[in-house]
Amino acid sequence: MSIPFDAVILAAGKGTRMKSRVPKVLHGILGYPLIEYVVRTVSSLDPERIIVVVGYGAEEVREYLSGRGLFFVEQAEQLGTVHALRVARDVVVSPRFLVLPGDVPLVPRDALDELLREHFARGALASFLTFSPPEPEGYGRVLRDESGIPAKIVDGGNAPAEPLSGEVVSGIYCMENAPELWKALGALSGDGAQRDHCLADLILALYPRVWALEWPDPDLLRGVDTRADLTRVEGILRDRIVRRLQSEGVTVVDPAASYIGPDVSAGIDTVIHPGTHIYGRTGIGEACEIGPNAYIVDSRLGDRVRVWFSVLEGAWVDEGTSIGPYAHLRPGARIGKGARIGNFVEVKNAEIGDGVRAGHLAYIGDAEVGEGTNIGAGTITCNYDGIRKHRTVIGKGAFIGSNTALVAPVTIGEGAVIGAGSVITEDVPPYALALGRARQVVKPDWARRRAEEGREG
Repeated sequence: MSIPFDAVILAAGKGTRMKSRVPKVLHGILGYPLIEYVVRTVSSLDPERIIVVVGYGAEEVREYLSGRGLFFVEQAEQLGTVHALRVARDVVVSPRFLVLPGDVPLVPRDALDELLREHFARGALASFLTFSPPEPEGYGRVLRDESGIPAKIVDGGNAPAEPLSGEVVSGIYCMENAPELWKALGALSGDGAQRDHCLADLILALYPRVWALEWPDPDLLRGVDTRADLTRVEGILRDRIVRRLQSEGVTVVDPAASYIGPDVSAGIDTVIHPGTHIYGRTGIGEACEIGPNAYIVDSRLGDRVRVWFSVLEGAWVDEGTSIGPYAHLRPGARIGKGARIGNFVEVKNAEIGDGVRAGHLAYIGDAEVGEGTNIGAGTITCNYDGIRKHRTVIGKGAFIGSNTALVAPVTIGEGAVIGAGSVITEDVPPYALALGRARQVVKPDWARRRAEEGREG
């Protein structure tokens, strides 16, 4: 049965304890900001609307989430969660809505789905997720009545007379879009100093038409308030991703020293060495060797590719190719089969053919390099004239000598040879030899006389 609902994501807070100018929900783990994980999880449940309440850093949050069909409302003054819901009230259209903080990236889809179904089945006005952390101090404790219905939330710091359970309230709710709920919310204080307990006060106001669902894994419902929390959450997610890859036949040599994003895939018999960061929608083929110390984002690698001590950003690498050490493939780099991109070679927006060798110290930008070509050390495609980018085309089997500057737009024909130290400004026909050097002049004793004149001066 499909249960219609909206989702309200609370993303207005600065996150004072983060000690940062960046909005808390935009702090990242494994290549994505916190709010990305929350939006993805909620989206997987197919809500009618996703409403994001923004405040501090509103434009930054809007910009990151733009183009997804989300609804934004602004909480100009951050006066707590009750106030945030008041701001969002006119945008909620479904009969009920989930409320989630934007800083709980590990919340399971199953937990939200079960909360929604329990809430609906029990006819509650408000329901919420709870958990039992090892150290419940500092959380609002849940007190249930004899029938198991949550009667109120108690702040353990106020030393209440009754014994406290270890079950605590999370910031994740399901609420009915009903007059009774909005009336109860309207009666609650929006004082920012009480923001942690404002929504929890609904339990007492709406009792007994409330429910609480306890989730067994407390780590997945805890939010991020500090940099230490950020590290804790990332560690849990890293472990989950590594275990998935290992179960799919990938060797991660040192999981504690490998950083792999949630959208990364890798084929069987691939080995990931320590110090490697792989983020974005990166796909790695079978029997590859990645790292040590590789940084790869939004790239595709074929089978039997080796990447070590190198950076790949938005690159495509075909099978059997070797990248590194200290190579940099920038967006638009496409490297063919069995190619070799070596030490301190940078490739940008260029198609490198099968079997091309660029062993060291080269820049290949806005270019097309035919298969089997050799690019000598120090070769540069001079692609930018200060206003526009121009393209260099190099044919199959060409030989580009060391310290060559190819001034684009220029075409080097198939099988052509460019002498070392040349500056090439005109097209070179196939199988021709091109030399673009100034004539060498030798002046005997010039340096000696210059030194003598300097001493006399």
